[in-house]
Formats: sequence, C-alpha cells, structure tokens
Amino acid sequence: MASKDIIEQRIKENIGDIHLIRAEDVSGGCGSMFNLLIVSDKFKGLSRISQHRLVHQALGEIKDQLHALSLKLYSTEQYSKLHPIADVEASEEETKAQVDANANAAAAQPKEDEEKEDKNDISG
Repeated sequence: MASKDIIEQRIKENIGDIHLIRAEDVSGGCGSMFNLLIVSDKFKGLSRISQHRLVHQALGEIKDQLHALSLKLYSTEQYSKLHPIADVEASEEETKAQVDANANAAAAQPKEDEEKEDKNDISG
C-alpha cells in the first residue's frame, strides 16, 4: 500500500526542484488511488507525456501498487498564471484544507450509503 508521505518523498528525492507537492489519497484510505499536484521547474519545456514519464520514473516500483494516478503538473510559471495572487507557500494551507475536506467527504460517503440501504430494508 502506498502512502501520501512515501509518494511525496519519492517525488522530492527523484525529481528535485519541487516548489509544491500534494498527494491526495482518493481511495478511501486504502492507498490505491491518488491525485498528485506537483509544481516544479523541471517540467518547464517538457511535453505533457515527458512530464508524466518523469513522475512515473520517480515513483519507481511504487506505481505498481497504484490502481489510479491523476497528475496535475505545472512549472512555477504555469502555476502562477493559474493562481496569480496565490503564493505557492501560502496556498499550501488551502490545499491541505481541501485535501482534508475531500478525505472527510470520502469517509462519510459509505456511511450515507449504508443508511440509505438500512432505510430501504425497513420500508421494503
């Protein structure tokens, strides 16, 4: 099972020049599906395919443990155009808050589904 910390560490070690990295486990905690946001000038001038290859190479054998991986990869220039007033470091807190909110929503979803099933069993 891959973890957010291991993925972030592997990317930092093997790509370098990382200005922002956020790995979000979207598999409900089992570590098989991740969304990755990476801002690095190593992506500057590379095609999207080359950027993805760079990340996959950096992950090494970890990628074999993943069922799905969504990548959002930007150079610092590209990222600053998308978020013109957001300083990369200032946006870290917002990103953490969004990751926490997504994790809480994913954790709550199975409970809501179970409650709907229970109501159907009672009324059926």
